[in-house]
Amino acid sequence: MVNKINSENRVLHRKIGFIFLDEIHHLNHFITIAVELAKTNQVSILTFPSKHTYLKDSLKRLNGDQVVLEQLKTKPFRALTDKLKKRAFPRKTFWMKKNKKYLLSNFDALVFTDYIQHTLFKYRKNQKKPRFIFLSHGFAGRAYSYKKDLLDFDLNLISGQFSYNQLKERKLLCKQTTVIGYQKIDALKSHNVKTIFNNKKPVVLYNPHFTPPFSSWHFYGLEVLDFFHKNPNYNLIFAPHINLFAFKGKEKKETIPDKFFNSENIYIDLGSIRSVNMTYTKQADIYLGDVSSQVYEFMLKPRPCIFFNPENINYKKDSHYRFWRCGEVINTPKNLNKSLQNIKPNFNTFKKVQENINKENVYSGDKATATQRAAKTINTYLRNLENS
Repeated sequence: MVNKINSENRVLHRKIGFIFLDEIHHLNHFITIAVELAKTNQVSILTFPSKHTYLKDSLKRLNGDQVVLEQLKTKPFRALTDKLKKRAFPRKTFWMKKNKKYLLSNFDALVFTDYIQHTLFKYRKNQKKPRFIFLSHGFAGRAYSYKKDLLDFDLNLISGQFSYNQLKERKLLCKQTTVIGYQKIDALKSHNVKTIFNNKKPVVLYNPHFTPPFSSWHFYGLEVLDFFHKNPNYNLIFAPHINLFAFKGKEKKETIPDKFFNSENIYIDLGSIRSVNMTYTKQADIYLGDVSSQVYEFMLKPRPCIFFNPENINYKKDSHYRFWRCGEVINTPKNLNKSLQNIKPNFNTFKKVQENINKENVYSGDKATATQRAAKTINTYLRNLENS
């Protein structure tokens, strides 16, 4: 391979593309790795035409000026229908088909943060390049984390030993699976958290998932908001999964009565940058949720959790509900007042559980960061292929 030398006389070894066709909550799971790899490789973020404000701001904040932003179009007809259907993102399959020749001919590796590889995987056939690399956009949670799609990838970078053991048990280890840690921590290390409430009241974060029937929102979300509206001794941040009030979740802002938006003790964020940059998980005292794996980010600093189980699932021996070991599980908001009153003594039971799960979830076995481990793994993997 001929190495390219740029104006700063840096030897750029390989071309690596990060495919970004999803909501902004994917961004912090790959951005620092892209920046790190760009020190010695030609790195592109491959996306669709848009303002990409958060992406551009993040690259600037992380000194990622060496990363190239490539905004590739979908077919004009598809772009028109996407616009008519008010889609914020192009349909991935059509975008991949339109750009497959460029993507499959110009890169040594393509990095994905979700299971959107199918089209390119089909067209790549038996080609050795580009190699497909997977980075999960969060901690492993329910069954969605353990898809057979993982076997399409050549390299899978995961956060901790628990994930590795689960993949091994389910026969989902691809050609190479490597534990690196949780790179989102690196992406947000320098992020300053702005205070939401200027008082001493306990702050509860209500973070329902977007997928029915697992999400508590579809059963009694408004009842939860009403509880806090009537109990001003608590502050509430209502920051659901970013997809709940977006195209995927299909919920409408108008279903939330104005009184909740006007409550002094309730702060509502239905999908801003703050809902994905750990502002709320860092600021809250208590986590209230259902099946979102975002709770694992919250308890990186162990704190009390309460979980809704609206379907009365028998979860205790089910690894898909492992996060429910980290706090009290209730079936209805009618139990919420009692749970909040007992939150401190109950937490003594759960603190050690959270600490142990943190150790299983996040590898931190040396002085390197997750970002550095990921970049080193990718560089070594690609170099070994060249030399084999």
